[in-house]
Amino acid sequence: MAVSLKYSFQTQSSYVLGKPVVIGFTLESDTQTDVWILKWYTPLEGIKGKILRVTCDGEEMQYQGIMMKRGNPRREHYVLLHPGESVSAEFDLAENYSLKKCDECRLDFKGRIHDVVFNQQQLPPAVNEQTPVDASGTPVSFRIENDSAK
Repeated sequence: MAVSLKYSFQTQSSYVLGKPVVIGFTLESDTQTDVWILKWYTPLEGIKGKILRVTCDGEEMQYQGIMMKRGNPRREHYVLLHPGESVSAEFDLAENYSLKKCDECRLDFKGRIHDVVFNQQQLPPAVNEQTPVDASGTPVSFRIENDSAK
């Protein structure tokens, strides 16, 4: 069965260096049936790995957060999306990246959903039975300014 997932970010046009950089993330299903999405390795569970590409004025920022080791997922690690439905979460980018003052901070999700399930009775599958899917979306850009620039 074909799966169509789209992600988007919600940002401010600028943020202040040294303060929270709160970003909204939305994942939407364009699939014609119910689908259960594994939240692991997506902003839906918070940032717990190298799942984002962050550049400040062209320089790639290195991820500095925790790295999770995973076993088999449990049912509560999935979220149900009905056709056309979306799910959203917020995260603070500054918690996992040393950001700097820049005219263009560019943010993108690597777009990999590690498992989708169409039948609730199949939840949760073992790691070797997971069905990964790529989600499509568009990077966003914003400024990071010194406090005095406001």
